[in-house]
Amino acid sequence: MRILKYTLLALICWMLPSFLLMAFGPSISGASSYLTFGLFILYFFLREKKAPAIPFIILGMAYFVISGLIFLVDFKSYINEFIKFIIIVVGGSQLARDISKKELYFVILFGAISILLQAILFQNGYGRYSGFYLNPNGAGFICIIGYSISTSMPDKKLKYLGLFICTLAGLLTFSRTFIVLWLLINLISIFVDKRNLTNFMVGIGALILVFSFAAVLQVNTVRLSALNNLIENKSSSSVSAINEGSRTETWSQYYDMINKRPFFGNGYNALSGSELNKVGVHNSYLLVIGEAGIIPFLLMVGIYVMLLFKSLHYFYTNSEYLYLSIALALILMVTHTYFTNYIVIFISIWLYFQVKDETSSFIINNK
Repeated sequence: MRILKYTLLALICWMLPSFLLMAFGPSISGASSYLTFGLFILYFFLREKKAPAIPFIILGMAYFVISGLIFLVDFKSYINEFIKFIIIVVGGSQLARDISKKELYFVILFGAISILLQAILFQNGYGRYSGFYLNPNGAGFICIIGYSISTSMPDKKLKYLGLFICTLAGLLTFSRTFIVLWLLINLISIFVDKRNLTNFMVGIGALILVFSFAAVLQVNTVRLSALNNLIENKSSSSVSAINEGSRTETWSQYYDMINKRPFFGNGYNALSGSELNKVGVHNSYLLVIGEAGIIPFLLMVGIYVMLLFKSLHYFYTNSEYLYLSIALALILMVTHTYFTNYIVIFISIWLYFQVKDETSSFIINNK
């Protein structure tokens, strides 16, 4: 069972089917994808049955049923994604219950290391690196998850190793979301414990390395220049560079569609961009209300607000839960692939059981 557990954790946290598609083509990728879902089903039947993450099942049912009834082009693709989402939530719930914080730390850390390896060994003309994750913004999300979990490691060597690797790898993605979340998490951590000021030193060290080896690593010069301007307080040029192609511009393209059908949405995949031959909405909250209306939207907002408030119970004892809930809630504002982004779903479910179980223990111990 242990081999099966770690195999599944690696497949989901390293997004191996997508990576294998790029590296080896559709045949191997397709096989790994079937393997992933098959192993999740196997894991579910082999483990002791416990209740899955019900809020996520309700969210998925509401989104897929309503959006599918309103508008649907490719029924086969729709059913395929619906079934895979349910498998990930049900099977992933069993897996998430069995994964410790330390186990998740090591798997995510190796994912961050893959970003560093790409930057060192496989430079590209783009200058933003992503390792297993192909997309630099998705890789930045992994790094902020790893950074958040690293803050909770009791072993100081593991803690600072994780903080440094995830910061350095995150900077090499040049993800704006990563930088904002990294700063926000560190500011909050100072309120938890003033000794966490030392975490900023980790960031400074990583930043020095990025600037020192920028030419060797062939990093993205536009974003590197913008980052340098921010540090030197040259606000006008840095802001214009950073805001170029910003998410707010993308969101605004879909406001009219959302406003026209706020109650039941415009149908499945209507805001993904694929049917309109333009970029997708890049916001999961807008995607849900735009495609399936107000009910799934309120369910999604409710889930992540619940995670946020439950994690506040452990502000001083398990502050990593708060960091993760903030990161997840904000990540959904810059991506529209929620129902197929299985690592986001899995981390959300893992956090759900962490704060749910911790809250239950807290109530029982304080009766």
